[in-house]
Amino acid sequence: MTNKIINYKELTEGSELPEVKSDPITRVQLVDYASASGDYNLLHFDESFAKKTGLKGCIAHGMLQMAMSGSYILNWAKGGTLKNFKIRYSAPANENDILTFKGKILKKYQEDDERLIEISVLTETQEKRITTQGSAIISFNT
Repeated sequence: MTNKIINYKELTEGSELPEVKSDPITRVQLVDYASASGDYNLLHFDESFAKKTGLKGCIAHGMLQMAMSGSYILNWAKGGTLKNFKIRYSAPANENDILTFKGKILKKYQEDDERLIEISVLTETQEKRITTQGSAIISFNT
């Protein structure tokens, strides 16, 4: 993604945000997130436990995926302020998955003196499995 500050006047409804791919999700990342969040569910870092539950291996925390989606939005929306952010989890993201983040401008509007856009976001794995879907509202001064 670019470091260019977004100009609200140049945004158009229906425009796609640039796709961004993550690095593979690592066990270290999952353990670090467990430590940061206090969520020590074994599904996130004990592969044999995760497999006993029917999963193919360790899965990423839902809130880790949300944080990664939020970073995707904020890295794109340079110069904007995130006003609202919602995510729905569709499927687990597994250790070693490479996530692709996608977005689209759904609505461009003004409320009072505030310039706003609503975007949709989704995350999918290298297998095209959608793991999260959501939306965000961003305010722009420019």
